[in-house]
Amino acid sequence: MNHRYFPMFVPSAGKTVLVAGGGKIASRRVESLLQFDFTVVVVSPAVRQKIERLVEAGNVRWIRDTYHVSYLADAALAVACTDDRAVNRQIGADARARNIPVSVCDCRQECTFYFPAVAVNDEVTCGMVGTGRDHRITKRAAAAVRKLITGKEY
Repeated sequence: MNHRYFPMFVPSAGKTVLVAGGGKIASRRVESLLQFDFTVVVVSPAVRQKIERLVEAGNVRWIRDTYHVSYLADAALAVACTDDRAVNRQIGADARARNIPVSVCDCRQECTFYFPAVAVNDEVTCGMVGTGRDHRITKRAAAAVRKLITGKEY
């Protein structure tokens, strides 16, 4: 059996990631991205407290606005996770037109990369994606790998 997804790791230093959305999924994506050297920019009229605390701590830049294509100008990666299917679709199309890798949370077919579950320590970075049919399997695998490399329960 051939696997369909090739895990590709790219340098994060000096690169900006645009996360469109401020809800639960966006919060999880932001937390994952902050484990790396990305500059994380969130565009959303409102955000969850978790993101707001990260903004207050200076870890995330928040643009209090709805998505506009101009926000992709400095992005090396884009993550579309608003609660609006049409907006997510537009972000995907805009990013693809600019050759910016994009993960669209509500439509795998519109993604040019799949946002992985990550497990990180000082020496090892692991990324995992599943087929999308059963997220629980990927979640369990990620928890097991995180425990293995960090020694912490997840």
